[in-house]
Amino acid sequence: LQPSLSGLCFAAGIRRTWVIGGKEVTPHSRPFMASIQHENKHICGGFLLRRRWVMTAAHCFRVILGAHSLKTQEASQQIFGIKNSIAHPLFNSETVRNDIRLLKLNRSAIFNKNVRKIKLPHAYTDLCPGLTSVSAGGPPSSMPCPRGEHLSPHDQRWNLLTGPRCQYAQPLCLGQIEPKHVPVYPDPYRIQTTGYHREGITNGDSGGPLVCGENVHGIVSFNGKRCGDRQFPDVYTRIANYIPWIRFVLQTF
Repeated sequence: LQPSLSGLCFAAGIRRTWVIGGKEVTPHSRPFMASIQHENKHICGGFLLRRRWVMTAAHCFRVILGAHSLKTQEASQQIFGIKNSIAHPLFNSETVRNDIRLLKLNRSAIFNKNVRKIKLPHAYTDLCPGLTSVSAGGPPSSMPCPRGEHLSPHDQRWNLLTGPRCQYAQPLCLGQIEPKHVPVYPDPYRIQTTGYHREGITNGDSGGPLVCGENVHGIVSFNGKRCGDRQFPDVYTRIANYIPWIRFVLQTF
């Protein structure tokens, strides 16, 4: 399957990428991070699961691993084409449900200090019970559930929301299509979080990982009506509830 980018990106067409309230991390300290690109421009984030498999949001295609800055060509970068692009069969672009996609690279990644894979969670597990903050793009840790410290390529912390909450939110891909707002309700297939002091995710962050300890638990899907506003939580796809589908894709394609 050759991926087509037409219509895959449906959020604000603003050509800029940052994390609200964040700070730049140590270069190459998040070796599992990927940049998903179209026409050599970053549109979404992603992360490496296997030597030839990257996970991202379904609405988000050249893939770059080992990068710290996308403004320069670094010797550490590995650039790939995409052989197969498999979105979840129940992905709904209107409600943005089942926002998960696997990309099979055209060759295997070379693991080194700048390029590494990240572990999946166990199927149908909760995200670190009792956790009050998590990290997105954070480094692997020997602690089971450390306080969140990092978001690649910027640092960020979050509160995990477990109570009922309704919001209007928008996907976070750097595309040309106008933003649209969708209602979000408590959903076992999603994770909702809020940041501290106007921190949060924003345009171009889609597809990036929500990390706790050594495992990736969420995929950045879309943010609140106003970036960094705690009244409008950020929304992630809950990976643990898709493990059977992920295993099927990895074994079949």
